[in-house]
Amino acid sequence: MIYIEKARIEDAEKIVEIKKLAYSDEDIRFGGGGGENLKYIGDIGFISWCMNRYLLYKIMLDGIIIGTSWLDHETDDRPNHFELQDFCINPEYHNKGYGSKAIELMENIHKNINLWSLNTPVFSVRNQYLYEKMGYKKIGQTKDKVFYEKTIE
Repeated sequence: MIYIEKARIEDAEKIVEIKKLAYSDEDIRFGGGGGENLKYIGDIGFISWCMNRYLLYKIMLDGIIIGTSWLDHETDDRPNHFELQDFCINPEYHNKGYGSKAIELMENIHKNINLWSLNTPVFSVRNQYLYEKMGYKKIGQTKDKVFYEKTIE
């Protein structure tokens, strides 16, 4: 069974490991293998900082951490808004519906939030497909990133 819960400091090492796997897989499959986005993985210190500042979640499957994400409330001053950041799942668990379910669970936990936003690299076609499937609408693009929003009535 898949579920999400707030991450704890003892989860930090595993979260960094999952981010390395997910970001590296994405870079190799879709980013040309240049490694430009691998700098965003962070380390245990960054994970600790996120835990103290934001809502950092671990995505769990039958007691095993398979992914992570954090919710940023500072990038936008609109009320009832969260930005979904660093959403990633261990590539071993891709294409099984866990990403969709994890996003659905996050949105359900935060029913008071009716505006969600996120961005993803331009080359990340798999992420774009997932977000669009989950009802996120493309609102802009730079040469590097695609920006999405979703409003929940």
